[in-house]
Amino acid sequence: MPSRRLTTWIGLAVLAIVLAVGFLEVMEKRFAEGGVYPHYASYRTDPLGTSALYEALQEMEGIEVGRNLTHLNSIKGLGESNVLLLLGYPRENLPDLRSGADSPVLEAVKEGARLVVTVNPGLVPEKFQPAKTDEEGDWFERRRQLREERIRSDRREEKAGEKEEDSESDQKAETEAEELEHEISKSLGKRIYDLMEFDIESLDDFERPDGGWEVKATRKSPVKVMPSWYSQYRWVSGSRAWNTIATSGGKPVVIERRYGKGTVVFMSDSFFVSNEALHLEPVPEFLFWMLGGKTNIIFDETIHGSIESGGAMKLMRRYRIHGVFFGLFLFLALWAWKSSSPLAPGDDDLDRGLIAGNATVSGRETGSGLIRLLRRSVEQKVLIRQCLEIWRDSRRAPVPEKMELEIQRKLKAHEEDPKSNDAVSTYRSIVETVRRN
Repeated sequence: MPSRRLTTWIGLAVLAIVLAVGFLEVMEKRFAEGGVYPHYASYRTDPLGTSALYEALQEMEGIEVGRNLTHLNSIKGLGESNVLLLLGYPRENLPDLRSGADSPVLEAVKEGARLVVTVNPGLVPEKFQPAKTDEEGDWFERRRQLREERIRSDRREEKAGEKEEDSESDQKAETEAEELEHEISKSLGKRIYDLMEFDIESLDDFERPDGGWEVKATRKSPVKVMPSWYSQYRWVSGSRAWNTIATSGGKPVVIERRYGKGTVVFMSDSFFVSNEALHLEPVPEFLFWMLGGKTNIIFDETIHGSIESGGAMKLMRRYRIHGVFFGLFLFLALWAWKSSSPLAPGDDDLDRGLIAGNATVSGRETGSGLIRLLRRSVEQKVLIRQCLEIWRDSRRAPVPEKMELEIQRKLKAHEEDPKSNDAVSTYRSIVETVRRN
């Protein structure tokens, strides 16, 4: 029975290991293919990722490349040698890109760093949203609720036939929206649109050409070779500080401006940084201009929803205490094994050796319990001698000399050669001697 249970547990352990290895292999394959990463993420290796650009820059001498997984309001270590790349920023979230008075990103730009933002062209579904702090989440949730309430109010008025232009409810809702926007700006900072004085618009009733729109460099552009453009978005500049670097159909698609000692660049497309573009139609001159001659390049991943989180596993990886985890796992497995196969009954009466009403010990026959007790308490090689001592103590009459000599001879033969004279055969032989005498 014990060997069968042990075999079962070994089989379960092997099965668990096989399942764990299989799961890790599948996950590793999915991560290698890049399908689990956001579009335009530097981790992603399929056509919609930017890993090719990241790895190509890594191979270049004199250039350091890294990723940022910290919220942009908490990022540290930026300097004048840095260029921060926000590649594939979701168009619908662009109006919520804000900067507070103490923004570490814009502070670094003022000191000479470069900020580059490219927009998701709308061809790629925006499944992932930029990471938000708890404070941002609360503000935007309030704004969403306010918008939903306004929509429900408009629908009720339309059904009742009371919908009028500039109704009192509309004016009230608009006032609430303005007050909320003021509170958000005060707490989180101004929208980047308002701070930098620009906006974005989309072409109306457009039909995207198969090879994308043609892009032309302006006279102020330091680079003349331009990539194909697949985005329908165009910039609207509200300040002379902006320089138009490239246009499509006469409308700006790449704009740049000075901000302190550094520069800020906004591009309405992201296809040219993708793995597919670098394979089919690379434009290295344009990409090097985008980097602005900086030697420390940071790919931001928080705009795709990827953000570093804390926790026990992070601390274990950082301080390399994996052994504690595996030791705890082994302890729990052994504890579960012991709990599922108790070595003694759990009832107090049964622990004291009391017998139940059916004259059996719970879960065991009396004979089986005796055998288990002997196996745990008496070694096999001294079992016969122990039995003889107990037999002598319980015998009222003394053992005859002739019987004693024959018993000692058989006991000696057993102890000297237990293989040839095993305990069972020796026991039977001694019993037969006692019966004859």
